[in-house]
Amino acid sequence: MLEDRRQIQTAVLGSADSEEPLMLPLEAIELNAFRRRYEQETFWCGVLLGGCGGQLATKLYTDRVCSLSSSAC
Repeated sequence: MLEDRRQIQTAVLGSADSEEPLMLPLEAIELNAFRRRYEQETFWCGVLLGGCGGQLATKLYTDRVCSLSSSAC
């Protein structure tokens, strides 16, 4: 079976069971503002969105679309 290499762009706040979805900005300049706005929050691959439930981290790229990542997904 091939590994799914799609980049994650959606998350939920606070816990894997959260009902507070959000969309990650695609551009690096927007991601910095996003990080500041949510600096006290945790991002999760929401189970209600069909995700794995793992905690996510933002990935800043200047040469491609920014994304969220998890070792669990």
